[in-house]
Amino acid sequence: LMAVTNAISSVIIVGALVAAATMGLTSDNWVSKILGTVAVILASVNIFGGFLVTQRMLAMYKKKGD
Repeated sequence: LMAVTNAISSVIIVGALVAAATMGLTSDNWVSKILGTVAVILASVNIFGGFLVTQRMLAMYKKKGD
């Protein structure tokens, strides 16, 4: 389940990169650049946080001596 949510976030990051990579800086596309950049940052935090939580959850199932 955790891997699926990380996969969804990585699809979102690809879309955010496409939105942030619009050509030029006209009055029409500066909003998509800003929102795309914010989306990349938030999705990155979500992905890395998901990996950290997954690692901590898996560590609970290890034996104490390992």
